[in-house]
Amino acid sequence: MKEKLVRLSVVLMLSAAAVGAQPALSLRAIDGRTVNLADERGNVVVLAFGATWAPLASKELPALQGLADKYAGLGATFYWVSINSAKQGARNYASDADLQAFAARHGLKVGVLRDPDQAAYRALGLTGLPGMVVLDKSGQIAHRHIGFDPGRAESFGEVDRVIGGLIR
Repeated sequence: MKEKLVRLSVVLMLSAAAVGAQPALSLRAIDGRTVNLADERGNVVVLAFGATWAPLASKELPALQGLADKYAGLGATFYWVSINSAKQGARNYASDADLQAFAARHGLKVGVLRDPDQAAYRALGLTGLPGMVVLDKSGQIAHRHIGFDPGRAESFGEVDRVIGGLIR
């Protein structure tokens, strides 16, 4: 019976990964509060998944902040979601204070959330880092983006166009 429940929950998580699905996810912010994505309905939500150990973070995070600045006050909410471990002593561990310092060092002012077991990352259908998901105003997955090319002038150009279309 327990195995069937586990399979059912995995199927439900995977079905939420389809574009157009409404993921029911809650993530913990580094300030200790819980961010429930259902509460964000009415706004376009951008979840950018990454980690402190990801090689392109120093280039990706300023680009993410640039997008957030562009859409400030226009109905788009941005979060950077760390997949760093939350267990002291674990490989790739980062405390909340570590993540706060990391974000500050890279000029990131958007909310920082945690997904240490990568449940949200998988439920949203991501397959690589950095990974980004854009949710429309009704909370449905509108777009997924994997990767970051620091050599391109518009590394998040497609994401930018999707967000622009959704906030109109």
